Amino acid sequence: MPTPDQPTSHVTSSTQAANEAFWTAAQLGAGLIELDRQECLELLAAKAVGRVAYVVDSGARILPMNYILAEDCIIFRTVPDGEIYHHAISSTCAFEVDETDEFFQSGWSVVVVGRLELATEEDFARMRYGKMPEPWAAGNRYMFVRIACEHVSGRRVIAGR
Repeated sequence: MPTPDQPTSHVTSSTQAANEAFWTAAQLGAGLIELDRQECLELLAAKAVGRVAYVVDSGARILPMNYILAEDCIIFRTVPDGEIYHHAISSTCAFEVDETDEFFQSGWSVVVVGRLELATEEDFARMRYGKMPEPWAAGNRYMFVRIACEHVSGRRVIAGR
């Protein structure tokens, strides 16, 4: 164990760096911080519920989904022959994940935009020994779909005091 006068090596992970940046910004009273792609992907990987947005004939729809992040795509399960199958497959969709803290008036949001398609053999190979998306909703949700993380953006907001 190093003593106080001995040098130590310190490697800061990107999560630690983001945490330090958050608290530094909070002390400065910063408002809106753009997140880089890596931090966005880390935040996506840390959550299990988000919202998928797509367009139907009568307008926009936004539905909550349990998901996993598998490398560079969002994977979730849905019912075959449902609304997503009829209106969203092979179209550009958005997927959003966020977290808010009303007391501290802070939070973050990550948005992925990409084409929604059926999951691939490679997706199933990645999931074989890892996490699978487990829907909370009842029903026969055996259709696996994916949204490639073509465009990823995120923001963190910290209230100025």
